Amino acid sequence: MNDDSPSCLLLVEDDPLVRDTVALMLEEDGFEVVEADNAQAALLLIRDGLQARMIVTDVDLGPGPSGVDLADELHRIRPELRIIFITGRGTSLWDRGSDEREAVLPKPFPIHALSGLIRRMSAPM
Repeated sequence: MNDDSPSCLLLVEDDPLVRDTVALMLEEDGFEVVEADNAQAALLLIRDGLQARMIVTDVDLGPGPSGVDLADELHRIRPELRIIFITGRGTSLWDRGSDEREAVLPKPFPIHALSGLIRRMSAPM
């Protein structure tokens, strides 16, 4: 995996089993994935020059900033960045995804749903 790839995805998930499973499935579907276990680690990767084309982040990332906080900060740094929120909360409890740069995918989800959403969101706006 090359962290400098302009086409990589940054996956931010605090649960190691979920993170490893989603990363493996995305890699098997042809995506290059860089992983972070929390918002601070993801921000450090971006600030250090990772040119991820998209972020896939859980909403609840354990102690510290949430996926929502991460998205808000990332949009200050890179306004064009597209973000997919994966959440077990249920979309009716959380009003996000109305911005064309963002989408919400409820857990659990089949990997083809995430892959398809990544591909749709990768199309030019």
